[in-house]
Amino acid sequence: MTGRRVLVVGASSGIGAAVARAVAARGGQVTVSARRRERLEALVAELGSGHATPGDTTVAADARRVASEAASAMGGLDLMVYAAGYGVLQPLSGTEPDTWTDVYRVNVVGANLAAAAAVDHMDRNGLIAFVSSRTVEDANALFASYSATKAALDQCIRVWRAEHPDRRFMRIVMGNTMPTEFGNHMNADLLGEALKAWERQAVPGGLMHVDDVGAALAEALAVALDHPDIDFPEFKLDARTA
Repeated sequence: MTGRRVLVVGASSGIGAAVARAVAARGGQVTVSARRRERLEALVAELGSGHATPGDTTVAADARRVASEAASAMGGLDLMVYAAGYGVLQPLSGTEPDTWTDVYRVNVVGANLAAAAAVDHMDRNGLIAFVSSRTVEDANALFASYSATKAALDQCIRVWRAEHPDRRFMRIVMGNTMPTEFGNHMNADLLGEALKAWERQAVPGGLMHVDDVGAALAEALAVALDHPDIDFPEFKLDARTA
């Protein structure tokens, strides 16, 4: 990652923060963005380098400003990682309209606005990577609003490739990762029921440590950046179960 200029959106905690740490540890320049300014500033202080650019990329003007400030601070962009994610446990029959809107806004709208803003600051050797989810394939009970929005994100990634064949867009298929703040937004009262349902569905278990995930992503993305004439459309990470 030496000399690479990386923007991580959704970097105030979890996978995004772990990716930022791993990029910085491998010599990359990093700009971190999320809504919580204090978390970003603490992360930059921990790294001893980098730039904190708070913003809400579900708002178009904010997404453009974040990308512009990141490119200005680092002299351009080589990589943007969209790691923001939001999910709620609710049965489909009881999923509220506001829940659909909130989850879609973070997982789909924000991802696309961030990509649209970042792509203007990249050349053909750059890479935009989106953190998607294994739940698209698993169809986890009580988790439809999350997996449906990640499926929508996956379709958008395919269309980004069709509309910008001169650029590279990677789908990162993410398995279960801890510790993160992702579970904080779930309905704790339904977690036991959800786990039983997922066991009946034979949804694979196992957990990856977030720091291992951040390191693996930074190293894989560095390989992709080192080989600009090779496309890396998909990268899957999952816990070993045996």
